[in-house]
Amino acid sequence: MKRLLHALGPHNATQAWLLLALLTVASAAIAVTERGVLPWIGWLIAALVAWKAWLVAEHYLEVADAAPMFRRIVRGFIALAPLALVVTAWLESR
Repeated sequence: MKRLLHALGPHNATQAWLLLALLTVASAAIAVTERGVLPWIGWLIAALVAWKAWLVAEHYLEVADAAPMFRRIVRGFIALAPLALVVTAWLESR
């Protein structure tokens, strides 16, 4: 799985930036057009946010080369925003 993600992921900063821009447009379009229509849209937006945060951490913060403790802190922080979006989507659907 890790090899597949590496093969499909961007290989330089320009590709990472283009993918981030594409994901931003996609998440904005999904949020605007599907708001209130489907209950799982919040989950999809949260997944896109997690992917974007991972891209920033890997390609711009270079977390893979950081010390293990710093890597864990950054990855934990990255998990907070998508988790908050999932909780919000769940509360809104109730």
